[in-house]
Amino acid sequence: MSAAVGVPESFIARKAAGQTVKKSVNMEVVGRMYLALVLFTLLKETDLWSVADKFQMSRGFIQSLLSSSSAFCSCVLHFTEELEELWPFRALLKELTRRLSYCVKAELVPLMEVAGVMEVRAKQLYNAGYKTLTHLANADPAVLSETIENLFRKQADQIVASAKMLVNEKAAALQEEVDELLTAPSDLPTAPEPN
Repeated sequence: MSAAVGVPESFIARKAAGQTVKKSVNMEVVGRMYLALVLFTLLKETDLWSVADKFQMSRGFIQSLLSSSSAFCSCVLHFTEELEELWPFRALLKELTRRLSYCVKAELVPLMEVAGVMEVRAKQLYNAGYKTLTHLANADPAVLSETIENLFRKQADQIVASAKMLVNEKAAALQEEVDELLTAPSDLPTAPEPN
């Protein structure tokens, strides 16, 4: 990967060993690659503190990097939505934007969309078997509040209601897409009239 962006592997090996490097390398490219590695590690580990320690950077800088990357990714996503030929990138960028915004493991992202659910609560829900929005939307608030530590019944009611609303919104959007696909286009060519 490093060679593809213009940073020879020998440069990285020498720098990692603390040796001097004789080759001329574009340090701006090296810096961008390093920040990409920070983001990649952050998406894998999701713990800002350990990533800050690993890369010897301040947590504030990493949080700022995460925030600006999320904003940029969102802008590129909106750009791809405007240009039909960029359709393959939409799903990828949509997921990446969500991951950068929430900074949690991929399996927790759907749970983080629910109002009132933050990272710790999402982990609790996931570990208790509520792995999807559908699980939460169909959950019994009484069972949910008994199962999840420090979750009051009122909060459980709100979480279930929010999950139901999100599921209904997604179902409505999918139904709209189905209806659009099944409707004959108004400009459909017809057979010519016989003379």
